[in-house]
Amino acid sequence: MMETYTGKVGRIIYQKDDFLIAKFSTGDDDMTIKGSIYGVEQGEELTVYGEWEHHPKYGKQLAVERWERPIPQTEEQAIAFLASPLIKGCGEKQARQIVARLGAEALQRITNEGEDCLLPIKGIGQQKARKIVDSVRSTFEVQNIMAELMVYGITTNMAMKLYKEYGSNTVEVIKRNPYNLTELNLIGFLKADEIARKIGIPPSSRYRIDACVDFVLKEKCYTSGHCYLPKDELIQETERILNHNTDEKVSANEIARSLYYLADRKLVIEDDCVYPKSLYRYEKDLARKLSEMRGSRDGEAMPLVENHIKWYQKQNNIVLAEKQREAIRKLFREQLMILTGNPGTGKTTVIRAMLDIYKKIYPDHDVALAAPTGRASRKLAEVAGHEASTIHRLIGYRVGCEPDFNRDYPLPHQLIIIDEMSMVDVQLAFLLMDAVRTDAKVLFVGDVDQLPSVNPGNVLKDMIEAGLPSVKLTEVFRQAQESQIITNAHRVNQGKPLLIDESKSDMYFIHQEDPEKITQLIVKSALRFRQLGYDTADILILSPMKKGPIGTQILNQKLQQALNPPHPTKKEWKIKTTTFRQHDKVIQTQNDYTKDVFNGDVGIITDITQMTNDEGDKVDVLICNFMDREVVYTKEDLKQLQLAYAITIHKSQGGQAPVVIIPVSTSHYVMLARNLIYTGMTRAEKRLVFIGTKKAMNMAIQNNRISQRNTRLAQRIAVAETAAKEVIL
Repeated sequence: MMETYTGKVGRIIYQKDDFLIAKFSTGDDDMTIKGSIYGVEQGEELTVYGEWEHHPKYGKQLAVERWERPIPQTEEQAIAFLASPLIKGCGEKQARQIVARLGAEALQRITNEGEDCLLPIKGIGQQKARKIVDSVRSTFEVQNIMAELMVYGITTNMAMKLYKEYGSNTVEVIKRNPYNLTELNLIGFLKADEIARKIGIPPSSRYRIDACVDFVLKEKCYTSGHCYLPKDELIQETERILNHNTDEKVSANEIARSLYYLADRKLVIEDDCVYPKSLYRYEKDLARKLSEMRGSRDGEAMPLVENHIKWYQKQNNIVLAEKQREAIRKLFREQLMILTGNPGTGKTTVIRAMLDIYKKIYPDHDVALAAPTGRASRKLAEVAGHEASTIHRLIGYRVGCEPDFNRDYPLPHQLIIIDEMSMVDVQLAFLLMDAVRTDAKVLFVGDVDQLPSVNPGNVLKDMIEAGLPSVKLTEVFRQAQESQIITNAHRVNQGKPLLIDESKSDMYFIHQEDPEKITQLIVKSALRFRQLGYDTADILILSPMKKGPIGTQILNQKLQQALNPPHPTKKEWKIKTTTFRQHDKVIQTQNDYTKDVFNGDVGIITDITQMTNDEGDKVDVLICNFMDREVVYTKEDLKQLQLAYAITIHKSQGGQAPVVIIPVSTSHYVMLARNLIYTGMTRAEKRLVFIGTKKAMNMAIQNNRISQRNTRLAQRIAVAETAAKEVIL
């Protein structure tokens, strides 16, 4: 039975986002309350509504279903409320001045009259008055909005975000169309559908059908790497989701009508291919720019190139292979060029040669090197002997903002080299090429046999299929042939089984079927490499999946316990289910330009301490070392970090480590694919260890059924070229 109590918040036992457990004193009784209670302070007065339940640790407590701040009735209550942290721009002295002028009804007058009633008070200007009015209004307005929306399953945190977007119209907007929740990325379609049922939105609602079409299209594209879905497939999948667990069925015709209603607003339909509008634009404009630049030829420096190739070979006491020399010639002949090759075929050597020869011929030209991730860009800088950056930094791109460089303000560089091009999705490729001047040279470097980009598109493969100028290095050099890692990577790529010479120490296969024992062996192997002198940062454990007995989540827990166990001298933070401890290995999971760290960067936690912020307050911080550079995180920032003793093979792209350990088990059969194993193998520099079964390994090697991605980039490049030729004729 619902009970109601008014009292003061005592000691706050636990608080995270919009969930709180606290002591609560009613004057007659002390109790513990818990629930979605947002933004309250110790000592604040609340009215709570809820039901009693028993907690094994805290005993009898009230599970709060809704709550509210009582409107102050006396002058002292009004002063206390105005002086509280809830009201921005108002301290106790100011609060007393306001109440002295406006009386016990100060809050009602501020709410009704706005800034006008505050401006006559000494010391309150327009800006401060606006802050106070906004704080007072939002405090009680949000409270009412929360009370109305929580009955439908909308959390306090969600209600706060909705209020920021829709203000006082929040309840009206959500009751009319709860699928707006998906527009703000607060929840997915299925959760919004559940809320819509509680509100009473009919299954045949246009809002519901439109939201489901949008959900299915984006979900399929962004989880499977597609740029579009065939119209029939989109209708069929949307129909399945809409008609699941409902008596009132939505027809395929109604969904088709929704498609055409959404056309040009959220999606584009072309030849029965349905694109999210943004992906259509990226693909179309990228094809146009690539085609435009492909039509350009240089050739001006060609007479000098042969002599400079000879000069470079003599200067560096090497003999370049014929394919390497062909790549250098083609770079100087074409505006666009693609250089591909598997490990050991000399991509690094030819990139260095291209750079040196280019600088010799064009000493005044500006050259830029870039890669999709921070790790990949640092590796490129190291091997090329030239400064490199992420593509995002090169073009000045931040999420939610337009890049600094684009077609109107192009990059100043005459030569741009992009490494790890297989990782580049259609959006990033478009933003990059949109910023490139049409008379610049662009060299794309990559390995088409690695995993494609995480996000939509298969750009490197499509550019090669479209016939853009390319050279594939095929000769494996003698030094590389001595490496079992490189030799076996080539064998895997050709669909052949591993051949391991046990007398050598660079590659091992440890047989074990039981997934639990595989995990134990991974931990033992990591400890053994530590004993051999390798640092934690040198050891990379790669798993195909996050979940399961040998997924990264469990492996990280086990490896953290073994490699960096708790100790009284080590500080640590527990955030939800993850403990971050001094000396832990962590990975950055998103680009953060303010901190100058990027998705895929791996670092070590060096300290957990307190620092003084800009306001002079002490705040808890975690300090992490990335490549000899300290980066500071608050607790709120830690959603950007994950433990990195073990990471997925997808996350490892663009980086390498001296030691790589990979589990291969039939428990991960859905992820056993040739390009996945090949990508993992090619991360290892000195030692590679597989732990698992030959059966699972052979399943992976034989599985070359790479998921086909729906893209039309290659086709568009060809069409754009044909159109350009027709214009010339």
